[in-house]
Amino acid sequence: MYKDSVVPVKMESFSGVAAKSPMGQCIKTVLRRACVEKRLTVGLLPAIQYLSSNSTGALFCFTTEAPPGDSATHMQEVLLQAFCDENDIYVIKVDSEAKMRMILGFPALDYSCVLVHSPYTDPFSDSQEIDPSVLTDSEKHLIDHCERNWGCSQVPVIKLPEK
Repeated sequence: MYKDSVVPVKMESFSGVAAKSPMGQCIKTVLRRACVEKRLTVGLLPAIQYLSSNSTGALFCFTTEAPPGDSATHMQEVLLQAFCDENDIYVIKVDSEAKMRMILGFPALDYSCVLVHSPYTDPFSDSQEIDPSVLTDSEKHLIDHCERNWGCSQVPVIKLPEK
């Protein structure tokens, strides 16, 4: 009876930030590969514009927390997250806009949101499903992480690597 009531606990700090998770390295790998393959949209407003014309074109939406007191950006992020949830786009919160800038290494003013576009899909197929064989191991690992946290009231914040 006791064994049935034990619930596994995720390794997180009290702040809600995942503690030294290999997930951060996985995100770094996905972002860099998508950058090389030109499958990124960087910035909150460009991401919203991209999704307004291509609601099934993104695989991941990486976001950071809005600065305290910036209610307009917070509302946009909440709406973006709801849109992504409705369109089966995985939303992943990360701990630092500066770390995303460092990982991607190109000039942009706004790293509060980075979309990773879906990899190549068959244009002759009626299905919107992504062929798992075109996904990298890192992308599959991130999808598994997102599936485990789908529907949670608070999405864990992933700590990106410092270097």
